[in-house]
Parts: sequence; C-alpha cells; structure tokens
Amino acid sequence: MQRVAVALRIAAVLTLALALADLYIAQPSANTASPEVPVYAPNPERMALQIDGWIIEVEPGALAGEPAVQPVRAAVPARPLRVRRPSAILSRYDHLIQWHAASEGFDWRLVAALIQEESGFKPDAVSAKGAVGLMQVRPIAAEQVGEPEFESPNGNIRTGVRYLSHLQGIFAPAGEGRDRLALVLAAYNMGPAHVQDAQVLARIYGFDPYRWDNSMERMLPLLEDERFYRRLSAGYAQGRATATYVQRILTRYERYKVEAGEKPGLAGPSPQAASANG
Repeated sequence: MQRVAVALRIAAVLTLALALADLYIAQPSANTASPEVPVYAPNPERMALQIDGWIIEVEPGALAGEPAVQPVRAAVPARPLRVRRPSAILSRYDHLIQWHAASEGFDWRLVAALIQEESGFKPDAVSAKGAVGLMQVRPIAAEQVGEPEFESPNGNIRTGVRYLSHLQGIFAPAGEGRDRLALVLAAYNMGPAHVQDAQVLARIYGFDPYRWDNSMERMLPLLEDERFYRRLSAGYAQGRATATYVQRILTRYERYKVEAGEKPGLAGPSPQAASANG
C-alpha cells in the first residue's frame, strides 16, 4: 500500500509538471530582451482576457456565472506578428484590435481611439449613411480593400484597419508623423476626395497641403462655403465637423498613451510635409 501511495504521488507530480510545461509555451520567455511577444490568433466568438502574461478565453455567458473559463495556448501564425502587450484594457475587443492593427503597422490604441469615436465600441451600430459596426465601415470602403465580410466584430475591425492602411498610401507624401495621421483620419471620416479638394484650396491660398496644424485644419471648413465647394470636384462636405473629429481622436489617442505610461506627444511634421509647397 505504501508503494502504491508513493507511485500515485509521483504520477500526480509528473502530470502537474507536464501541464505546466505545456501551458508555459504560451508565456513569453524570461530571457527575452524585447518586451514584444507573439500574439495569438483571436477567436471572435469569445472574449479574451490577459492576466499576468496569460491569455484566457471566456465563452459567451461565462460572465453570467457559467464555469466556462479556460486557459488556451497562444496560436502563433506561420509568420508570427510581434506586437507590444496591451498596457490597459480599453474594451472587450482589445485582442481583435491589437491583432489587426499590428497586421497593418498601426498602434492599436489609435484604432481603439477611432472606434470609440465611431461607435462607442458598439458592434451593432449603424449610421444613417449605411456605415456599420465598430469602425463604421461603409460598403464602398470594404469594396476598395477587397473585404466582402465586414459586419462581424472581427471582419469589421479587419476591414476598417485595412482601409486606414489604404488611406495612408494616398497621403504618403505627408510623411510618417502627425500630419499624415490627421489627413488619414479626416479621409476616413469624410472620404479622401474631399480631403484632396481641401488640398487644392491649400495650394491656391499658399498653405501646405500636407500639413495639418494651421493649414489643412483651416482649409476643411471652406468645403462648407458655396463660394469654394461649387468649384471643387467632390462638392460640399462638413469640414468643421471633420476637423473636430480628427482633433478628438488625436487627443484620445494621446490620453491612451499617457495612461499606458508613455510620454505624450505625437510626431511632428515630417521634413517632406514641412517643405511641401504643393
């Protein structure tokens, strides 16, 4: 009997050790110098929590008391993305935002700031103009980036982020800093054609078409004035509302970064934008 008891204890210890070794695969290595870790492929049907380095998926209804919480091994894609671990929980969709933002090279907190502005993190939001979901994606934008499915939270964030990347290409001459980011956000809100109309006005009146502060932010309101918009290709647009929209998102993005312990301040105008004359 004594030998049987000892054998059972040894078996239990080995089982626990193997289980811990298996789960440890999902943890970042203690010897890794970089704070970046591989992220897992998110399951849009579950909520994901990140606690002390562990990724835990929660089945729908688990928060109502069902015992359905289970740790899962991080599934690393064939070409693993490396993104910074979120410093704060902003919504139940953080894991999806982080994944898709990283795939297109965006800071996930910027995308979160945009989602907060667009839908307040409501996945079933629908606008009067037919924009749907968390990122208020319109069918024409989804078509431009080749995304047929954009109504689920996962598909909507993927499509919205890909459209942001598409807009970055349009305004590439503005460089990599705050200026291009502001132009991209403005185009996301009002459409790139209206922003390009405002750039035409900037060139006419001696402003830098690739700089935001005291330049393009001053041109957008002119799109509401018939003396200007009737001569432009895209016509009327609510330029004042878009300028305010951009400022709110940039301010919120700054706050998210500060709350994560980072120094405030987005990058200033790039050399290209600062020297552009049209």
